[in-house]
Amino acid sequence: MLGTSALWVAAALGAPTETTDSHAAELARLRRDVETMSTDLALRKEDLRTRLKATEAQRLEIDVQIRREELRLAQIENEAATRRAELLAHANTGSAVADDVRTSIDQVRSEVERGLPFHRQERLGELGQITSQLDSGITTPEAAAARLWAFCEDELRLAKENGVDRQTVPLAEGEVLADVARLGMVALYFRSDGGVVGQAVRTDAGWTWEVLDDRDDVLAVTALFDKMQHGVRTGAFVLPDAGASP
Repeated sequence: MLGTSALWVAAALGAPTETTDSHAAELARLRRDVETMSTDLALRKEDLRTRLKATEAQRLEIDVQIRREELRLAQIENEAATRRAELLAHANTGSAVADDVRTSIDQVRSEVERGLPFHRQERLGELGQITSQLDSGITTPEAAAARLWAFCEDELRLAKENGVDRQTVPLAEGEVLADVARLGMVALYFRSDGGVVGQAVRTDAGWTWEVLDDRDDVLAVTALFDKMQHGVRTGAFVLPDAGASP
């Protein structure tokens, strides 16, 4: 009787042992999961803190750039205000200066129109461009005066130098493209590609172009071209008379 009871007690005590081990294993697994999640959470928090620090640093840098640009904009606005004030100060005198420049251009234009017909249309066109840009406001009176001064310096250079060039020459039978030998701004001779030789002649009505028929005149002008095209710019030449000054 006692033996049977002892076995039953042993069986009763041994039965829950397997269940307890199972709960312990589950508890250990849950603890591992919690630890893994805790580690992952800690890593995520650290990553978030790092990104927040980087974002804050970027925000501070952007704030610095904004303040820098605001300062630069203020400087630009101050400079623009200064320039507007300068323009306003010069506005009253600008019209007077422009009128003086226009008068000077007209005087130079008259000289070009009366002078030797060397690339006359091109030279008049340059004066016309200065006037047009001055009238439209593209060029300031000061800039127009500087361009006119440069033009006059070129005119003085033409008067001092001899040279060979090419230009269109209007003749009775039509315009021809010819070589021209220029002696300062005093005399101008031409020789067309077809061998026609002539000169610019001053008359009471202005300059005109004439073909030379005299054999000696043609030979003299031909010799002048040959010398100048070989680099000779000075020397004694007997040339046809270009006409007396009016």
